[in-house]
Amino acid sequence: MKRLAFVAAGLCLLAAGASSLHASTVIVTSPTGVFTNPGPTNAGDPFAFDQWLRTNVRNGGSVGITGTYPRSGNGSMWMAGPANAKADAELYFSANYLLADVTAFSYDWYRSSSSTASGHYHPALRLFVDEDGDLTTASDRGYLVFERAYNPSVSPVPIDQWITDNAFGANLWATGGLPGAFSVYNRNLFDWISLMPNARVLGISAGIGSGWDGSFDGAVDNITIGFGNSVTTYNFELAAAAPIPEPVFFQMGALMGLSGLGLLRFRRKV
Repeated sequence: MKRLAFVAAGLCLLAAGASSLHASTVIVTSPTGVFTNPGPTNAGDPFAFDQWLRTNVRNGGSVGITGTYPRSGNGSMWMAGPANAKADAELYFSANYLLADVTAFSYDWYRSSSSTASGHYHPALRLFVDEDGDLTTASDRGYLVFERAYNPSVSPVPIDQWITDNAFGANLWATGGLPGAFSVYNRNLFDWISLMPNARVLGISAGIGSGWDGSFDGAVDNITIGFGNSVTTYNFELAAAAPIPEPVFFQMGALMGLSGLGLLRFRRKV
């Protein structure tokens, strides 16, 4: 009964203190140009916090903001390469965010019909996570990855059209030093929070490749991440894009409903 009362009180505080969600769109116009690396070793932009970088590019991969497949404006983050190529776009946070703080996680993606990689491949969306939140150790870091293939697979994925996928609540598989890396594919965000209650989110990324069996040509846009009541959408545009729109406010609605259900689920696991 005490636990139930605690959860009910927590939900009341959540509703009272967060009756509206602060959502903003950031127009991203840099770095400009396309980064290509024909070599086998990862290369990309110099490390920096709080700005999008072209990273982990190798084996002929290319990534950059272009007008090839415009979305929500005049551009998007284009990604392409031959078989076995890799290319990512990544944002590293200087702020301290817990995995348990995540309230939104979604994006738009595009696969061109010119791609020859197997039909289930599309740009992945990832959270870069430190398992215990201790930044003095790095062996416990890795990515929580969203792909349609594990949600369940819809193969072949749609081509020559923009697709919006909401990864909040979807199955996310792990890489690197995270528990169950490359072996467990049916854990959702709340499962991961229960398993790693102190995990810190170091960044967010989207990308293609790493062992894909054919070429890929496509893009991502409107990458959205929320922490608590603050949700940010990153809209990739060419330099001539429109000004950054004013932040908007709207009721929590379905999103907070999902978060509340997730909180209840998480509390019951503790």
